[in-house]
Amino acid sequence: MTLRALVIDDDPQIVDVISDIVASLGHKCDSANCQDEARQRLATMNYDYFVLDLEIPVRAERSVARLQNGLNLLGELVAARLGPVIVVTGYGNNGPDQGVECVKLGAADYVAKPFKTEGKTLDGAVIDALRRAGRVTTAAAAKKPTTPPRPFAGGEMQLLKKRLVVCGVEVPITPLMNRILTVLSGRTSAGKYAAFSGDELAEHDGVRCNRGQNEISEPIHQLRKRISNAVLKEAHIEVGDQDIVWSKGLGYRISDAVTVVVGARRAVAVAVASAANVPDDPNRNGHDPDHVPVDDSDVPDDVPNLNTRQRWVLTQIRRGTEVRVNMVVTQFSCSQKTAKRDLSDLKDRKLVRFVGSPRTGHYRLT
Repeated sequence: MTLRALVIDDDPQIVDVISDIVASLGHKCDSANCQDEARQRLATMNYDYFVLDLEIPVRAERSVARLQNGLNLLGELVAARLGPVIVVTGYGNNGPDQGVECVKLGAADYVAKPFKTEGKTLDGAVIDALRRAGRVTTAAAAKKPTTPPRPFAGGEMQLLKKRLVVCGVEVPITPLMNRILTVLSGRTSAGKYAAFSGDELAEHDGVRCNRGQNEISEPIHQLRKRISNAVLKEAHIEVGDQDIVWSKGLGYRISDAVTVVVGARRAVAVAVASAANVPDDPNRNGHDPDHVPVDDSDVPDDVPNLNTRQRWVLTQIRRGTEVRVNMVVTQFSCSQKTAKRDLSDLKDRKLVRFVGSPRTGHYRLT
């Protein structure tokens, strides 16, 4: 059985970091950014453990984040005996006295931000807490695939402002990584991707680095590592160092096996057309691949409390589209967590169900 965590923190960047750590353990997670959302989650879902930031608001965008709010929620979780609670906090509240107080209130452990990669890590605190609670018997909580990963065979790479989408998998990127990839995605007069040395990239107006080659090589190394880890974990595809960004011969350049799409619009049209088995033809019935309207006219009026993304999902399914998580991500430029949360809600309300394998399946109406 896959363990599920609830991450409670009002900082989206910290939530992303914790979500990655949870995923690295082979666990699933949901997130809440305030007390109210956490309580709503608890009313509809069971969790094996909790990662709680103390400095949270009562209601999202309507109240100030306070330390006492987190302490109050900690008391509720401990009293309900729902699962171990690992407290995380920072910003001046990470002293030893605070940790002792949390443990006295029933927290399984206390980890200060920023998270360490050695010594007392969040990963270790989670496993130790779960073992003490009898929820795991070994530190190896992740399920390893029984078949070898498929090699990367090329395809489309969507370049957005803060992330890439490679093989249908979201990969977070830094602004410098975005600028480097934007420059590298340019083509020569012969139609080939342009090649640049590290120094040339650093001096390029679109990149703007001050320390030359050294400031270019490290983000490219980290970019390759992020792509490789994310795609292997989510799609079971092995991406090598030279599969996306080459660094041989003339310098850095995008592999010829990759088609770069800058921005979300055309990729949305391709994803929707592909899912519906419709050729991506800009002239077919006036279809414009740069504009895919969100039409929810096929959703019955008696289905209450649906957000725009959920209404779009129901409409697409009613029209015969096999909807997947990454179609929602590209349609609305939202995170995978947001898309999964919307689809999970529709599933809990018995409006849709998931069919097929975890990697290739899709959602359909119940």
